[in-house]
Amino acid sequence: MKLIRELRLSSVFPKHCAYCDRLIPGDKYVCDACRKSLPRIEGEICNSCGLEKKACACKGRKNYYSGIAAPFYYKGNVRKGLHIFKFRNSPSGSKVYSREIAETVRKRFPEISFDFVTAVPMTVKSLKDRGYDQNVLIARETAELLSLPFRPDVLKKIYETEKQHGLPAYRRKGNLAGVFDVTDYREVENKVILLCDDISTSGETLNECAKMLWLAGAKKVYCAALALTEPKTGKGNDKNARS
Repeated sequence: MKLIRELRLSSVFPKHCAYCDRLIPGDKYVCDACRKSLPRIEGEICNSCGLEKKACACKGRKNYYSGIAAPFYYKGNVRKGLHIFKFRNSPSGSKVYSREIAETVRKRFPEISFDFVTAVPMTVKSLKDRGYDQNVLIARETAELLSLPFRPDVLKKIYETEKQHGLPAYRRKGNLAGVFDVTDYREVENKVILLCDDISTSGETLNECAKMLWLAGAKKVYCAALALTEPKTGKGNDKNARS
């Protein structure tokens, strides 16, 4: 019945690939070209940064989170799709992205028993400007796919900051100091938490959020995102680098 309903809807509202925006049949979520060429993070993975070890440049640095998982590098049509998702009023992409994230979490953290899922928060102003919180959409649907509770208001962002991706590496950590806070310590005390973001550029945003959760008494924090930025010094997956 669900498939029939989606096919009927697609005849009125055509479906687009969540990555390249091409028109696709109503029974699909991703076009065949993207399915074959998306820049997946594969092989031996660094637990500290979530990248393939041959692309890793973090040197096993210590983080407040215990692990990070993401299915893709932030490039090619993954980058294009996320831009459409965030800046062209296209929130439906979260349904596709959350499937990839949930599958990756299952593969990377098979033995972890999470208590709940939460999201990297936006400020009230940013939410008002965009009209929806892309991280909340992704996190909520990821939680549903993993059969976990979703806690959207555990963290709050107190004030606006400069965009992390536009800053040099030495400024990224300081740009986030004191930006996030935990709304209710009782919600996180002794909990194992899955923290979701759409993109992780350097890991500093996730690490700062994880730090606040840890200071509030969380037992462990694991992170998940759709895409991670590949260091300029890393070579990554040669096949994917051409996409």
